[in-house]
Amino acid sequence: MDPSRIDWSKVRIRNVYLSDLSPEERKKYEPWLTPEKRAEHKRLAELEDQDMEYWRVEGDKIDAERMKEGMPARSAIGVLRRLARRQALSDEDIMACSGLDATALASMSGRDAKPTIETMEAYARALGKQLLIVLTDADHSKEV
Repeated sequence: MDPSRIDWSKVRIRNVYLSDLSPEERKKYEPWLTPEKRAEHKRLAELEDQDMEYWRVEGDKIDAERMKEGMPARSAIGVLRRLARRQALSDEDIMACSGLDATALASMSGRDAKPTIETMEAYARALGKQLLIVLTDADHSKEV
């Protein structure tokens, strides 16, 4: 295969150096994937991983601070969903741990998420967290 004819938008960096390529994929890449190019792709993938980990840690710090200080309900929904992703919990896992059904779980998703307090409490418990409600004067609250 001629490297100039490869659609680079469809080539995933990780696929060109991982050993789990299928024999057909390996044949496609072998003519032009020199050890130097393979090493460069691996270095770029590692940099991407480091960058993603940095921002994941920064986001966790921000979420931890916001959890201590209190946050609007809509922000709390987003934090709970991110915690579930960080713990690699699927919707089925959440339902099994929380006792929520698919409809209740669906109320936690999307831009127009409007779960009940009970749903948020059950979801938080499934993640090992406790939902607390804090009331403040309206002029001091910040809606996000």
